[in-house]
Amino acid sequence: MEKRVKSALRYSVLDGAAYYAMYGFGEYYFAAYALLLNATDFQLGILATFPILIASIMQLFSINLMHKFKSRKKSVLALVFLQGLMILPIILIYHIESYRLTLLTLLVTLYSIFGWLSNPIWVSWIGDLVPEKIRGKFFSNRQLVASSTMFVSFIIAGFILTYAKDNFVNEYAGFAVIFIIAVIARLISVYFLSKQYEPKLKIKKQDNFSFKQFLKEFKKRYKLGYFNVIIAYLSFMYFGLYITSPYIIAYLFKDLHFSYLQYVLFTATSLLFELAFLPIWGSFIDKYGPLKILKLTGYLLPIVPVLLAFSKSLPILILTQVVGGFLWAGFTVSSINFMLETTTKEKRVAAFAYYNFISGVFIFIGSLIGAYIIKLALELNLSSISSIFWSKYIIILLLGALMRLIAALIFLPKLKDIKVREEISSKDLLIKVVSSFPHRYFHRPINLHTKK
Repeated sequence: MEKRVKSALRYSVLDGAAYYAMYGFGEYYFAAYALLLNATDFQLGILATFPILIASIMQLFSINLMHKFKSRKKSVLALVFLQGLMILPIILIYHIESYRLTLLTLLVTLYSIFGWLSNPIWVSWIGDLVPEKIRGKFFSNRQLVASSTMFVSFIIAGFILTYAKDNFVNEYAGFAVIFIIAVIARLISVYFLSKQYEPKLKIKKQDNFSFKQFLKEFKKRYKLGYFNVIIAYLSFMYFGLYITSPYIIAYLFKDLHFSYLQYVLFTATSLLFELAFLPIWGSFIDKYGPLKILKLTGYLLPIVPVLLAFSKSLPILILTQVVGGFLWAGFTVSSINFMLETTTKEKRVAAFAYYNFISGVFIFIGSLIGAYIIKLALELNLSSISSIFWSKYIIILLLGALMRLIAALIFLPKLKDIKVREEISSKDLLIKVVSSFPHRYFHRPINLHTKK
């Protein structure tokens, strides 16, 4: 491996750590900040998904933006710098008397636009940097470092908010502190990105394809079982996820009466097990390919919201997060690896931009449906029909699980492996992954041949 490539990959890991620190101190707490501003369920749903919708639409222009800058590196640096700066006015919204939630949504939308615009360009850049034979290992290790940073950042931020709530009028001072730290973290990320080498990208005329062309050829390419199938699957998967996802925080704080520390413990458990299993999943991806891992985790993920719906005590909820962290680690790293495998480097920017646009639309629709169902559950007084629906959020947890399952049953069988891989059944793969955990973290073999 070239020295400059090795150096770039090292800086990429550091960039990921700084970016996820911004996420842990900042973006992870946008919804909690909205609750401080007295957001309704509908406003929480809009805050979680409207920025994604607009940002995904804007991503369609990322290719033109990259050509205008004539460099993937310059494009990414400019965009992520602006993303970090958008957090500063978010801090000041608290002092405005009217339209605070509207302003928060608009600023988070700008924050998301800059971040999402950079994403397909960065994916193209990093995809060219990472040698194919170590992709699984590199991305899982990078994500391990990044998630570890986010885990620590998220916990520290939770303690800061708790301290602010206990020692001041409310927790606003805590939000101001953690959001400022988030800005600093993003600027550090910009520095590490600036130190990375950028391979030259030559795009031929035939490699350029418009969104119209993409849609026109979608059905034909869908039959191949590669990138277009995973676009369809992930779009419907995230549709089901976002029927539920924006309202989890309201469920925890309003109906389960979580404190900030309980929320930190609940969320941090998922992060902890996600980062613990990332290197394990990565090693299995390099051996068996991403598709087997994607199918295994995709079929099992619908279990998570069902477990959450029937759990009230914190210990049981924590166990639910253990399962969630384990599955999401494999799902995330396998899906990105499968998408990289099934796209050429010349078409990767456009392909990821179109995927993000389509999935963004599905995410937004999912959140609106979730908000409508919550409202309907209140009007129908479902709790009087059955004690199962003791909370208005139970119905969306179950519906979200059902949609994830339907997406998995329809699309996962249609996905095809682009390479010949070593065969293994889903059952054996699951056993191997789970059994690798204690061996990796607790078993230390004794070396009987140590030289004296």
